Amino acid sequence: MPDHPLTPIAIQHWLTQRIASELKIDPEQINVHQPFASLRLDSVFVVTLAVDLETWLDTAIDPSVFWEIPDIASLSEWLINDYLPTQTPS
Repeated sequence: MPDHPLTPIAIQHWLTQRIASELKIDPEQINVHQPFASLRLDSVFVVTLAVDLETWLDTAIDPSVFWEIPDIASLSEWLINDYLPTQTPS
């Protein structure tokens, strides 16, 4: 799990950095509302991205979410609001 507060923005930043690196473009060129399909990510990278994301978040991530959820912003919101376990203060 990241060592800083996990927010949709933190996940968006992580995903944007990884995708930009793969596409060899500046992260600012990626709009978080841009459909994943328009990014032309190959299936091998998407599986690798899912594995890296699940390692970072310490929870299983099915690569199919990149085809089921339209964009980085939506995926980040879904992860925080609906998928990741909530942490209660001790």
